[in-house]
Formats: sequence, structure tokens, C-alpha cells
Amino acid sequence: MEIFNRHTSKNTGNLDILTSWMLIGPQNSSAKNVSIQISENPAGSGQPVHRHGPEQCYYIIQGTGLMTIENETEEVSVGDAVHIPSNAQHGMKNIGSGVLEYLTVNSPVFSEQYKNNQWPSSPSTKT
Repeated sequence: MEIFNRHTSKNTGNLDILTSWMLIGPQNSSAKNVSIQISENPAGSGQPVHRHGPEQCYYIIQGTGLMTIENETEEVSVGDAVHIPSNAQHGMKNIGSGVLEYLTVNSPVFSEQYKNNQWPSSPSTKT
């Protein structure tokens, strides 16, 4: 059995706009075709609009965000799940007063180059 959490996972470090932890992926588990990460955006910040090959699903754990996929923008909040097609431009801004926390599932997994650029640091002690 493999069990992971943010305290033992690679993270982006202490960015002002976003902190993410790669919870499950080929680099730390037996997963081959899927990866899972958890991300936090402080109030007023957000992830920049970007695109990548793996499709994603976001699940909002805490807070309220403004999700953009291509030319559509919708408010999302706790309990919402969003599908992001492969190579679709997307990003999310925290529009609430607290932390926006969300889980993402990616398939296929990110390439080694993409992972190393996004999650270069060692396991974090940040809670």
C-alpha cells in the first residue's frame, strides 16, 4: 500500500501566487498513467493561464475561485469538480478572502521536464 501527503511530497517552494505538492506520480509511486497534486493559492493570487498535454480534473477543497478554460470563465467553490481537456488554456484566480485549495488529477502524467520545472524542490515542511 502506498500512502502520500503534502508533508512528504515534492513542492514548488514558497511562491507568492501558488504552492503545489505532487502527491502521487511515477517519481514517487507505482502510478504510471495518472498523477495527483494539491495546490493552494493565497487570497488575491492565482495560477497563470497555461496549457499542457495531460488532461486534468480539478476538485475544489476550500475557497472560491474564478476558473478559466479557453474563452470561458466561471466561479467555482467547495465541492465543484472541473474537467480541463488536453492542451486547453486554463488558469484559476482566488477570488475569496482565504486560501483557495484544490486537488488536481492529471492523465497521462506530466513529462519529466515539465515536472522538474514545476516541482523542483524537496519534500516540504510547510503545512
